[in-house]
Amino acid sequence: MHTMLIRLPLICILASLALFDCASAAGRSARNGAMRGLYIPNRHANSIEYIRSVMERGRPLGINMVVLDVHPFGAHRTRISRDVLDYLKGRGVYTAGRIACFQDGLKSLPVPDEYIKRLFGVIEETAGAGFDEVQLDYIRFPDGAPYYALSAKYGFVDDLLRKARLITKERGVKLSADLFGRVVYNRDDIIGQKVENFARHVEVIYPMLYPSHFTGDKYRLANPGETVRDGTNRGIARVRGTGVRIQPYIQAFPYNIQWARVPLDKYVEVQIVAAESTEARGWVAWNAKGEYDCVFRALEGLKNGSRKDIASAR
Repeated sequence: MHTMLIRLPLICILASLALFDCASAAGRSARNGAMRGLYIPNRHANSIEYIRSVMERGRPLGINMVVLDVHPFGAHRTRISRDVLDYLKGRGVYTAGRIACFQDGLKSLPVPDEYIKRLFGVIEETAGAGFDEVQLDYIRFPDGAPYYALSAKYGFVDDLLRKARLITKERGVKLSADLFGRVVYNRDDIIGQKVENFARHVEVIYPMLYPSHFTGDKYRLANPGETVRDGTNRGIARVRGTGVRIQPYIQAFPYNIQWARVPLDKYVEVQIVAAESTEARGWVAWNAKGEYDCVFRALEGLKNGSRKDIASAR
């Protein structure tokens, strides 16, 4: 017990120094091709005024990607603004259309044919709307019941992704998918998500590595940068040699950040530094309300070479 008390601070210090040394490199990464993305929720995805305001502030800071919701919550019918897409493309911003496939998890098998038909209709419309990428989210089963065999879960997910890939490939659009952050650590997760299975069909995998969600693990809660770095590298290791890219979602909301003992903008800053210190394609910041002042402040700090408080955020 005493050994752990001595060694843990040393680990934290080493992780902090690694992030400290990467800060200036992080400021250059966007120019070297790293994706710096923002998730744009339903309420803002079709608002040209909102998109303009975000890009006016974010583009000079290296924001070069957005993930746009393409359908209303809980309804599989597209709602895509041509004006928004044209505006973003005119400014060289990479666009991904996000589809929540099974918002509350897959409750039963088989899935009704009508549901699958509507889902693939949204995938087809999104692939043909002018996005660079179709991003599938919530392809998972619940943590609890129903208790189907993993082979049945894997089989369903594999078939869904295979068919989705045929659609996007025909349209010349990339296919990607979001995974729970814990999945990069688990080989066979009850929710039916497995890195290697997704990697057979998609071109980009987005592990949602929000440090606040690793409840019960005080080290990961207290070390947001190290949590993102480690999770990203584990994902990269599992897809190495396949050509699939890893791009983590990072946390841009204040839930559970008290463990790190820093304000939200610094919490975001160390995650950016961590993600850009790996071989990841980049990162996407997630805020369910689309409020990204914390991301802009973090990027401004990195652009100006500010390293204040990075070490304290581990």
